[in-house]
Amino acid sequence: MTTKNKIARYCGSICDNCKFFKGVKEPKCLGCLSCAGKPFWGKCNVAECAINKKIEHCGLCADFPCELLPKQFDPNNPRGKEEAIFRIGHLAIRAKIGTEQWLEKLANGYLVSFISED
Repeated sequence: MTTKNKIARYCGSICDNCKFFKGVKEPKCLGCLSCAGKPFWGKCNVAECAINKKIEHCGLCADFPCELLPKQFDPNNPRGKEEAIFRIGHLAIRAKIGTEQWLEKLANGYLVSFISED
């Protein structure tokens, strides 16, 4: 099993592909899992909700998909809204097959990752 992507966030994103997580951009981010949903840029409402509901990710929530998910995106990213909707699909797959198998399928190219590494 190849597991290139290892840190799956509550919202369906993967920390491993992020320039801030990699330390390519400053400030270096440790990921929302290690900072209890309060990354360097402020409070993450999606992470806070998942933490309060004690769920691994939003796809496991009884209210999934909710209004919060499509609103959580970087407004400076021209593809931000599109990526937010794409994450909802990934969360549905992740809920069905489990996080480990989802990460394996992403790493092996069976699922398309939506976060660019450039």
